[in-house]
Amino acid sequence: MSHKDKIIIQGLKQNNLKNVSLEIPKEKIVVFTGVSGSGKSSIVFDTIAAESQRQMNETYTAFIRGRLPKYKKPRVDFIDNLTASVIIDQTRLGGNARSTVGTISDMYSALRLLFSRIGDPYVGTASYFSFNDPNGMCPECSGIGKILDLDMDQVLNPDKSWNESMVELPAFHSGNWYWKQYTQSGLFDLDKKWGDYSEEEKNLLLYGAYEKGGTQVNKKI
Repeated sequence: MSHKDKIIIQGLKQNNLKNVSLEIPKEKIVVFTGVSGSGKSSIVFDTIAAESQRQMNETYTAFIRGRLPKYKKPRVDFIDNLTASVIIDQTRLGGNARSTVGTISDMYSALRLLFSRIGDPYVGTASYFSFNDPNGMCPECSGIGKILDLDMDQVLNPDKSWNESMVELPAFHSGNWYWKQYTQSGLFDLDKKWGDYSEEEKNLLLYGAYEKGGTQVNKKI
């Protein structure tokens, strides 16, 4: 095996390791085993992975480095022949409804920065490529990727009026409390079928205004 076919580590003193030296073959599946506290994670994550990421980050400009995860230089006398690494650590995945492979792997920040610089048309601000930022998130789904909405065709029967319980929800059936709040407001024709409502009348029922986003109308009771 040639010198370039292995990762060389000498004088490793990371965490509980005491001056450990080893050579790890590349392009092979290598398994580290041992009891808890024997130093497996110190070699794999705190030394090889951390130094690999640190060296890669050093190739970027200072502006980009300032926005990338920070990795401490491991306590080792000599380490050579590292290549780019993909870290799958032992922590439980967290996140929220907006989490993706990109956000969990920390690749998303670098990609947003890349596209903000070389994209056409030029944007210049990485936040415009983020679904977690108001500048970049979809105004309809707020960056979640899905919308929870009511199918009004399933709720309002076009062939019924208020007096015929046109709202297909138990709480709005004739005589119930919510039904009285609408029918006694003086704003609706109780015998007019939903299918015959004008656009203004529909907006009044759905949004409390004669146009969506308009001034709220006061009830007469």
